[in-house]
Amino acid sequence: MTGALAHDPCMVGGIVERLSIKTPEDFISLMGHTLGYWPKESLVCITLDGRRIGSTLRVGLPKEGAATARYVHEVVKCIANDREATGVVFGIFTPALWEPMDDRPYEDVIGILAGELSQHDINVRDGWIISETSFTNYFQIVPDPLARSPLETIKTSELNAELVFRGSSIEPGPGFRIPILARRDLSEEVFKHCLRIEAMTPPVATAKARTLWGTLLEGADLPTDAQSAELLADFKFISVRDRLLADIPGLDDSMGNLLLGQTKRPPHWQRVDRAQELLLHLYTRADGPDAAPVLTSLGIIQWWEGKGSRAHQCFQHALESDPNYKLAQLSDQMVAAGILAPWAMDKSSAYQPPMSRGPRIEGLGMT
Repeated sequence: MTGALAHDPCMVGGIVERLSIKTPEDFISLMGHTLGYWPKESLVCITLDGRRIGSTLRVGLPKEGAATARYVHEVVKCIANDREATGVVFGIFTPALWEPMDDRPYEDVIGILAGELSQHDINVRDGWIISETSFTNYFQIVPDPLARSPLETIKTSELNAELVFRGSSIEPGPGFRIPILARRDLSEEVFKHCLRIEAMTPPVATAKARTLWGTLLEGADLPTDAQSAELLADFKFISVRDRLLADIPGLDDSMGNLLLGQTKRPPHWQRVDRAQELLLHLYTRADGPDAAPVLTSLGIIQWWEGKGSRAHQCFQHALESDPNYKLAQLSDQMVAAGILAPWAMDKSSAYQPPMSRGPRIEGLGMT
């Protein structure tokens, strides 16, 4: 690609600045910074609107024997959801090197992808094969080992240097930092609260839980151990749990639309971040099956934000705590099937962390 592309604007000291993308190293760096980690066995696509950057999509590469047409159809559906997109660049992240006389990796996938995208007036502009140590242009006629660029060169790209200066970093993997062991075991107190809740009518129990949860969401302090025990008990009751989850986005809409991330207005993402902070604290006070509802709730937030791999990790941790926890089972199946939250598929509503330059949507891989 030639010329420079403008980033979505970011605020620095009250002044709107734009960053330019001029080289393949800039694009590959952007993929890592937008996702927050270096993906493996993944197809990453960045949409372009004229000379501006749009959203980022990561999906697992199709497994051997997978239905290629179905895989591509799901990818195109996500990309085409960015209605302003006119172009796409992609990166195939795989440790397998493309050697002379070899077919291009995933040539059938990219061929069908380009054809389907053209039907939406979206052109594939460029692409790279990215290994753990180097990258090469996907569209060169014959792979030349001498034309491979060391992946280390992205560290010297202008865009990477600017994003690092602003506080962004690229982790080696997508792992979600979940504490392993509870620092305080409140299981006895949680049990007592469960008995209290069972003695209430569901509306009364739900109203009481919402009052405490809402106060904490609007505040800045972490819950006390007494409040943590009460909330851990609240999340063990399905009707209360669902209502508390639906309260997180801070929108007046049906509970179903809120839980499935398909409201017309975007959620209040700072409030969602606050909920995640509270849930992580609750997890450090949970033990055994008490942890499953909290971990599942954390996974649903990751799904809302378009972080499929992290959502899967949360659901798996939840099932380790309670193998029969139904919401974790169903949610994990949904993520594995490549179902994305509508919020994550619309750049006007998608989650954008402080250093993100566009919406990010991520799936575990579609087979």
